[in-house]
Amino acid sequence: MSTVHEILCKLSLEGDHSTPPSAYGSVKAYTNFDAERDALNIETAIKTKGVDEVTIVNILTNRSNAQRQDIAFAYQRRTKKELASALKSALSGHLETVILGLLKTPAQYDASELKASMKVNAWTGNRRGLSH
Repeated sequence: MSTVHEILCKLSLEGDHSTPPSAYGSVKAYTNFDAERDALNIETAIKTKGVDEVTIVNILTNRSNAQRQDIAFAYQRRTKKELASALKSALSGHLETVILGLLKTPAQYDASELKASMKVNAWTGNRRGLSH
């Protein structure tokens, strides 16, 4: 009986909670983070003939949202242009959509997705994202 209790304790709220909740997320802060270096690398990637999409994706997908906000701020300070605008001009299609989504704060992203889902399709009369 004692073994069952021990197992249930580990699986329940009564178990060991020494790991902080922030450790459970899938996106971790990049340990060697340098916003200025990342902003410079993204600027170089944008200016590269044909745009170095791999560098842009590797940097932005391996940083936390707070770090991406710092990169955007460093980019604007360095170039006097908004990072989102520069990326919008350099990228296209689904990659553009994903990268621009990554640059938003969680609240901004949620708001834009809610707004987009409520737009009525002029052709069908249906709302985007809703099936009728």
